[in-house]
Amino acid sequence: MSLLNAALRAVFDVALRPFAALPPIVPVTIMALVSGVFALLVYRWTSNQAAIAAVKRRLFGHLLEVRLFNDDLRAVLAAQLRLLRENLTYLRLNLVPLLWMIVPFMLLIAQLQFHYGYSGLDVGERTLLTVDLVAPDAEPSADGEPPPRPDVDLEASPGVAVETPGVWVPSLHQVAWRLRALEPGRHQLVVRTGGEEFTKSVFVVDPENGARWVRRSPTRRRAAILDQLLYPAEPSLPRDGPVDRIDIRYPAASISFFGLFDLHWLFAFLILSIGLAFALRNRFGVTL
Repeated sequence: MSLLNAALRAVFDVALRPFAALPPIVPVTIMALVSGVFALLVYRWTSNQAAIAAVKRRLFGHLLEVRLFNDDLRAVLAAQLRLLRENLTYLRLNLVPLLWMIVPFMLLIAQLQFHYGYSGLDVGERTLLTVDLVAPDAEPSADGEPPPRPDVDLEASPGVAVETPGVWVPSLHQVAWRLRALEPGRHQLVVRTGGEEFTKSVFVVDPENGARWVRRSPTRRRAAILDQLLYPAEPSLPRDGPVDRIDIRYPAASISFFGLFDLHWLFAFLILSIGLAFALRNRFGVTL
């Protein structure tokens, strides 16, 4: 999984780099078009198109029954039961292509989330870095005193200032620092604990070139399968290491939907991909 994520990061970084300074609705629309075409091809190759068309005709016929015999309660109830049965059949016929699409779409959405789901830090903006340890270094003493602060240090590159010493939160097994962005670009933070070093990237927006929409990672986690699937923006932390996760707080982002209103990129992507797939279905000879 880690090799796949590394390959996908490289591919999406290269593919989306030309759009970094453009309104995000532009690359989101392009990716929605590609996704819609991919979905149509999957439907054409994996679904029973004849059966889907037949079910849709029967559904339309049962709807006409409800309309024509609306004064006959028994006929209406029978037509509604048939509608329910045909709807279940329609869902069953759509299950196979959906199963083929679910993994590619999850990988795609996970990558796009870290390009368009968060805003980068502006120069002078402050944020919080937290490091969650796997376990406390010591058990609470007999008198209830919490374990002492573990030996955790943070080193930042010159583009980021560490404004506070690490604050140890025993109940969370967590150390937190306040940071301030000094220079635009992608910077590295180094966390040292247990004789090991762990890096964390931080992205600061460059106001001159306008490259705001690039990959940024709010979290780096241990190498569990689900975490690798949901948080692929950085390599996973070692599974047997002392650090469970490293988080940096980025503001959540919304994008303009063609100047009409602002919404989360995922909703824009779903609206566009579904709409484009329906608009192109006849050209591809696909029944949805």
